[in-house]
Amino acid sequence: MSNEHFFPTVQRLEKLVPELLQVSNHPSPQAKSNCLMLLASGVRRWVILRSLYDRDSNFFVKFEAELFNCADWLTQFKQAISDYQSRSLESWLFNDYTAVVKAQFISALKSRYKLDDNDIQELFSTCVFAVTGRTFRNQFTQLATLKNHLLERKAINEKASSKKQIHKFRKRLPAAILEILATEQSFDSDGVLDVFTNEVSAIAELLLTKINGEQRLFIHHEYVVNEDLREASADLADRLKEIWKISPTPPLQITYYSAYLNQTQKYIIYPVCLYYYHRAYYLCAFGQRPQRSETQSPLGWYNYRLERITRFKILSWDTLNLPLPKSEILNHPENYSPDYIQQELDSAYGFDFSEKVGLMLLRFEASFAQRYIDNSFRHPTFEKLGSYKDAIALITPLKLPQPRKLIARINQYPDAAYYTLRYRQQDNNVIMRLQAWGPRVEVIFPYELRQCMRQEIEQTWQLYQDALDEAVKG
Repeated sequence: MSNEHFFPTVQRLEKLVPELLQVSNHPSPQAKSNCLMLLASGVRRWVILRSLYDRDSNFFVKFEAELFNCADWLTQFKQAISDYQSRSLESWLFNDYTAVVKAQFISALKSRYKLDDNDIQELFSTCVFAVTGRTFRNQFTQLATLKNHLLERKAINEKASSKKQIHKFRKRLPAAILEILATEQSFDSDGVLDVFTNEVSAIAELLLTKINGEQRLFIHHEYVVNEDLREASADLADRLKEIWKISPTPPLQITYYSAYLNQTQKYIIYPVCLYYYHRAYYLCAFGQRPQRSETQSPLGWYNYRLERITRFKILSWDTLNLPLPKSEILNHPENYSPDYIQQELDSAYGFDFSEKVGLMLLRFEASFAQRYIDNSFRHPTFEKLGSYKDAIALITPLKLPQPRKLIARINQYPDAAYYTLRYRQQDNNVIMRLQAWGPRVEVIFPYELRQCMRQEIEQTWQLYQDALDEAVKG
């Protein structure tokens, strides 16, 4: 077992000190002092647990004998960490983990126990091992008597009935500990990296754990939302997390500013999940939505920019004249779930997953494709064709307009790389992706998308017809 199996989370400490659950369920000023004491006890047990099972830690303790007592452990622990009594709780928790883990932990402390910055500073400065030997022994006993039995305890003088029983401890098999730790996510639901998509989970360990004391992976998170609105967006995200704990999830009435329509209106929606996409956060929801055209249904899926939701109110499913299809949503939750949204995003390129799906054929110059496209992942439906003949074979069955011209165009570039991609029509993200490739890509079909690209290029050309630098020289 290694340090990625032991991410320090508040929920994990609550497993080690179940009394903390009472505090999180009923936070109060009176319980605050007791809460800090229980959290310190949880960290002590967490450190002991790592010292027994985490071979990556610099305080891993290895015993020659199968059975051991607290004194045996403490002797080796002192040798590994000579300043163990003066080390702060903050040092124990985060020395092997990155700032991302620490930020998540602080956020959870504030939301679950209503601790403020002063409380957290007091907690983090606590020297958790500046305790008596009796306290040490109690920690081992607690780890053995917890519901999950993180240690085994064995009486070594069972037949001496006239004497007080003496116990020693035995480590459990690593597989058993892994099973216990696997009952919760490695990075829990109060975290800032709760869900990884598009294979980001493969590099999560680099982001969250240090290597020889150094963080080796950094992610530049480009967030375009005005700084003044970020705190309000974060508050709304926290509220949504609490709303999603209600079963069934209730509908909401939101006040939303549509940049496309340049107007603010109220909408009743069923909230499903949050997405970070193209430098902003979005609430994916089903319900009333801004209408971008007269033919568009007023009810459907929509991605609401989080910072543009200025107000919201929790409604009841029994609200009169509720515009949402109550029975459909409650009886078929699988059709209104994050899994459904991810499935739709995977089925076609583009973030507006409620838009119709189309098929495009793209032509890349061969050397450019070989260097930058062929061995890259763009979307599950982004597929390379075997040759230009395969591209021609697509034309007739699709009954496209002016097929002869399309075939003639393809015949002009027999050595090019041809790709197909399923995409969301009317999604501006698709246009932006194609524009980013510039003259290195050509849309062969569909005609509407090709014309759209042409118009965008013509409008851009109009801006640069005047050679201002030459005018200055003149």
